[in-house]
Amino acid sequence: MNIGNIDRILLFAKDLKRQILTLEQLRSKYGFEPDGTNFYYGLNQANLDTLLTTGSALNSTHRSFLDALSASTKASMSEEKTLVLGLEPLETLRPYAFIAENIRLSHQLALDLADVQQEVRAAGKRLNVVVRYASEMNDRAQVQGGNPVGYRSTFAQVRQAFSEAAPSILFSFSPATRADLAEEAIGAFWPADEFVDIIGGTWYVGGPNQRATSFANMHAYVLHRVGAAKPFAFSEVGGHGPSKSGNDAMLQDMLHEIESLQLRGVSFKYATLFLEGVWGVDATLAFLRPSAPPVHLA
Repeated sequence: MNIGNIDRILLFAKDLKRQILTLEQLRSKYGFEPDGTNFYYGLNQANLDTLLTTGSALNSTHRSFLDALSASTKASMSEEKTLVLGLEPLETLRPYAFIAENIRLSHQLALDLADVQQEVRAAGKRLNVVVRYASEMNDRAQVQGGNPVGYRSTFAQVRQAFSEAAPSILFSFSPATRADLAEEAIGAFWPADEFVDIIGGTWYVGGPNQRATSFANMHAYVLHRVGAAKPFAFSEVGGHGPSKSGNDAMLQDMLHEIESLQLRGVSFKYATLFLEGVWGVDATLAFLRPSAPPVHLA
């Protein structure tokens, strides 16, 4: 299956020990080499303590992942890979205040990521990094959810910190697009045109009963923002059918729906298929391999 208006397909999954799969492991499991993957970084006290102790924003787990990604990118036949970095507020009492008061953590993270990008460039390849700050901020169930003022103000601060330290790193606006969240509420979180490089988001369909509303909300979200004249992307796409199974059929249906937007002149720089837990329990992604037969909805 070729999705004509998605430039790059990224994959994210974990193994049974909850370790993030490398690009090589993803290729082995799903039968094709993804164009990149996701990673998640907490703006929290633990990572601030790492910075104060070591001078780096990266702990050993972060470094292991980035070292593996750098090696994979340099060894790949492709010229470039894309990393979508979820920058997550995790201090539950004052998530946005913590970020504003400790902006040096964001600044140092940007410097550390720029070093990784430079290492890849030195080998003749390119690692694109796209930050999705406080993703799903319109979901009140999230630590950072339901606070448009805190989101908008710190988005600008974090974006500025990255612009100074790593100007090649892009930022995406990334709300949750689901059947249970009103699309109309998203606009209150827009941080300002000058701070957003990519209009992103997460899109999930948790079974056939959510399909119609979730599809309609995704369409509305995208088409209401075409006038911003910015590229689109999805940082997480996940779906399943009845009884929390049937990932392939729902994902193929969702990708076809994204593809239908090309008739409205809409294309996407990337889409990450999120394959953790119920979102990947029986996913094979065989339909994305060359000359693969279609997967039909049950």
